[in-house]
Amino acid sequence: MGVSAPTGKRMRVAGGYVTFAVTLALVGCQTAPPAPDQTVVTARLNDRVGHTLPARAKPAAFTLPPGAALDDGVTEDEAVAIALWNNAAFQELLVDLGIARSDLIQAGLLPNPEVVYFWPMADKPYKYLFDLPIEALWLRPIRIRSAASEATRTAERLTQAGLDLMRDVRQAYADVVLANERVRVAGDSVKLRSRIAELAEKRLKAGDISPQEAATVRIDALQAEQDAARIGHEVPILEERLRNLMGLGSLRDPLVLDPSAPPPCVTFDPDTLAREAAATRPDALAAAQAVAAAEARLRFARLGWVRLLGIADATSGKESHVLGPAVRFTVPLFNRNQGGIARAEAELERAVRNRQTVEYQILLDVRRAYLQYRQACAELAVLRTKVRPEVEAAIRRAEAAYREGNVTIFIVLETTRQLLDSYLREAQLHGDLRRFWAELERSVGRRVAGPASRVPGEEPDQPTGPANDSASKFDTPQPAPIVPASHSSPPATPRPEPEELKWTPVRAKP
Repeated sequence: MGVSAPTGKRMRVAGGYVTFAVTLALVGCQTAPPAPDQTVVTARLNDRVGHTLPARAKPAAFTLPPGAALDDGVTEDEAVAIALWNNAAFQELLVDLGIARSDLIQAGLLPNPEVVYFWPMADKPYKYLFDLPIEALWLRPIRIRSAASEATRTAERLTQAGLDLMRDVRQAYADVVLANERVRVAGDSVKLRSRIAELAEKRLKAGDISPQEAATVRIDALQAEQDAARIGHEVPILEERLRNLMGLGSLRDPLVLDPSAPPPCVTFDPDTLAREAAATRPDALAAAQAVAAAEARLRFARLGWVRLLGIADATSGKESHVLGPAVRFTVPLFNRNQGGIARAEAELERAVRNRQTVEYQILLDVRRAYLQYRQACAELAVLRTKVRPEVEAAIRRAEAAYREGNVTIFIVLETTRQLLDSYLREAQLHGDLRRFWAELERSVGRRVAGPASRVPGEEPDQPTGPANDSASKFDTPQPAPIVPASHSSPPATPRPEPEELKWTPVRAKP
C-alpha cells in the first residue's frame, strides 16, 4: 500500500529535523581539549631543573618533598624543593590552572535550545516553537582556541613563576651563607684587634707609644666589636626571609644549612644562551600564547556579532499544528561590532609588542647575569692569585718587624685589616658567584651544566656549554632535560691563624 504524497513529504521533513537535531547533539557533546593542569607544570619544571611539585597541597599544611629533611642540614637543592612544595604565594598562583581549565570547559559548551509554549485560550489555539542560536556552532571553535591558548599561557606563566621562586630561594640561601661567613670573619677580626689592643696597652705602660696611639687601637677594637654585633643580627633577619620563601611558616626549629662549594668559573657563549632563552624560556612561550589568544579574540570579534537563530515553529496548519522551520538573523545596518573589533585589534598589537618586550628583557637578563658572573670570577682570581699572597707576605713582614721594634703598631694594624678585608671580600665574592649563577640559570630557563671545576679566573681553551653543544639547540619549545651538575671548586686558600704577637720593650725606630 503506497504512502500519499503529503504524508511522505511530512516524513521527509521530520527526518530532516531529526538529522539536524542529532547533528547539533553530536557537536554539543564534543568536549574541549584537555587544559594543562599541575602535572603539566610539574613535568616542565622537572625537564628544566629536575624539581617536581606535589600532586595537591592542602592549605596551611607543610609537606616535605621526598628526600628532603630539616634535621640533617638543608642543602640548596633541598631548600628549593621545599619551597616549590610549600611556598604559599606559589601555591596560590597554581590555582590559576583551575580557573583556566574552567574557562576552557565553558568555551566548549553550546547554548541550550529554548522552548516557547502558548496555552490555548478561548478563540486562540495553543502553539509552541523551538529555537537555537546556530551561530554558536561556528563560534565554538574560535572560543576554544582562545581559551586553550590562555590555558597554555597560564601553564607557561606558572612554570616561569616556579623558576623565579627557585632563583629567589637560591639567592636567599646564598645571603644566609654569606652572613654566617661574615660572622666568622667578624669574630676573627674581634680576636685579632683585641690582641693588638692588649699589646698596645703593654707598650703604653712601657712608654713606647703615646696615649693617643693606644686610644686609636682601643677604638679600632671596639669598632670591630660593634661591627660583629651588627653582623650577628643580620643572620636571623636573612634566615627569616629564607624561611618565608621555603614556606616553613610557624615551624621554629633551627634552620641549619649545609652549603656546597660555590659554582666553578667557566665560560659560555652568552649570545647562544640568550638566543636559546628567547626561544624556550617559559615567559617567552607565554607571550607567544598571548598573541595566539589575541588573534582568536580578534576573529571572534569580527564574527561574534552575527546572530542566526534557528526556529522550529508549530503555530498553524490546515488541520492541526504543523512544525515548520524558520530563521531569524541580524541585519548589519548600524552595529557591526566596530568598537569590539577595534579593541581586539589593539589588544593583539599590545600582545605582539609585549612579546618583543619579553624577548628583549630575556636577552638583557642572560647577558647581564653572565657578565656579572664573569665579573665575580675575574675579581676572585685576582684576589686569590695576587692580593692574598701579597697581603699574607706583608703581614708576616710586619709581624717580624714589629717583634724587632722596627715598625709601629699602626703598620701591623693596617696589614691585619687588609688581611681581614681580603677574607671578607672572598666570602662576598663566593656569595656573588652563588647569586649570579642562580640568576643565570633562571635567565636561561634551565640548569646550566658546567664542566669539571676550574680555578676561578682560569680561562678554558675553548668556550664550554651551549656554544659547542648541538644538543642545546632545541627544535621544540620544551628544552631537553639536563641533570643538575654538581658544582665544585677548589677550596679557598686556608686562612693562617694570626701568630701571637710577642712584644719586647724595645723602642721602635723612627
